[in-house]
Amino acid sequence: MSNNKEKDLVKNTLLFTVGNAGAKLLMLIIVPLYTYYVSTEQMGQYDLVNTYVGLFSSLACLALHEGLYRWLLDASTKDKDILKTGLLASFIAVVGFDVIAWIFLSVINYTYLPEFILLVTAAAFYTIVQFITRGLRNNKIYAVQGIVYSLALILCNVILVIWLRMQARGLLLSMAFAYIVTIVFMAVVQHLVKDYVVPGKFDRDLAKDLIKYSLPIVPNNIAWWLVSASNRIVINWGMGDAANGIYAISMKFPTLVNMLSTFFYQAWQEQAISEYDSKERDAYYTKIFNIYVKVLLTGIIALLPVTKFIIIYFMDSSYHDAYQFIGLLYLSSVFNAFAGFYGTGYLSTKKTMGALTTTMWGAIANAVLTVVLINTAGLYAAAFGSMVGNAIIWVTRIVQTRKYFNIKIEWKAFIILIGLCAAVIVAVNAAGLAAMIVLEVIACMFFLLVNKELIVPVVKQIANKAKK
Repeated sequence: MSNNKEKDLVKNTLLFTVGNAGAKLLMLIIVPLYTYYVSTEQMGQYDLVNTYVGLFSSLACLALHEGLYRWLLDASTKDKDILKTGLLASFIAVVGFDVIAWIFLSVINYTYLPEFILLVTAAAFYTIVQFITRGLRNNKIYAVQGIVYSLALILCNVILVIWLRMQARGLLLSMAFAYIVTIVFMAVVQHLVKDYVVPGKFDRDLAKDLIKYSLPIVPNNIAWWLVSASNRIVINWGMGDAANGIYAISMKFPTLVNMLSTFFYQAWQEQAISEYDSKERDAYYTKIFNIYVKVLLTGIIALLPVTKFIIIYFMDSSYHDAYQFIGLLYLSSVFNAFAGFYGTGYLSTKKTMGALTTTMWGAIANAVLTVVLINTAGLYAAAFGSMVGNAIIWVTRIVQTRKYFNIKIEWKAFIILIGLCAAVIVAVNAAGLAAMIVLEVIACMFFLLVNKELIVPVVKQIANKAKK
């Protein structure tokens, strides 16, 4: 880890992780508590609304947050003009979407209409301001905002869900309020309005470039949504709200993998773009990716036993079936992370259309598998479809991004680790308490052994920082 690039990558990943992991882990810890205050039916309804919000929040702002981030990393354009132009265009897009959505949802008499509009709007602007913060390279502020959001969400959940017993509405409003609090925090500490928006100029040509770059990302985001979230709609259609509620809880645990891979991706994305024109690019990308493979696959092996333990011994019995699908969902999140790693090729070249085509193949596979198997395999169909969909996206991106970079994957190590993952999934599903404890100890030792070349330098780096 003597290479400065690798040190910077570790530093930024640790910064994002330290800034966000504590509060997000606390959120994960209180998930079992929700199961005693929110019925499976209400959890299913909340998850379905949140699923739609995940789709429409990106659509509402035309994915302009992606354009803002990419242009802010480009030193040839003034930050003030970018923010003025991008934020005004985003505001017009979101307001236009809200008006159309309100009219349509009023006509069909949608139960969660106000919560949906508020949440879509708050989520869209939260994402925009997040990407602005990263684009301005205010990584410490970005890390802190994660803490602010998580703590605000926890506080709102305690008040609205646990105290006021608002169930699904409480969960939805908690998210919206947490987004709003965090938006205000990021805007104030960075003086976004005073120092950037007010003195900036609206540039029509820049607006056209931002939209031209961002628009192809919208269908790509829709495709990602089809891969990661559309299963909930099929579950709700085929099995009802209660089944969707159980699946929603099972999805909470793989979000830990998504969370950690997101912290890495945020650090990697910036570095991958800056290193794209380097002569050592392929060798560097190869080294980092193979480390990434080992960390993630050994990581989910270690997570499998403890996840079942939490579900069985800390959650309401109505949610106990959730552990059965965890293994497939963990693998799905890992393949999703691999696909995201390769996705930096599209950002580096500003050719985002390629991301759409690969994601669509995964989305189609996921949808077909889930619909075909839902009546016979139940929730296994959704988990299996999600895993296969993400795997297809990754494989197609391996092929397509070869014109951008060439990563030499250590396939032997990958196949061995995938085989071990499959074996542990089967073992954990059949294991009792004593066997789970033994499996957890072995899995943790295996994780440390496989990743010692990464862990030892990181520990030394943290220790040296602590001494100073």
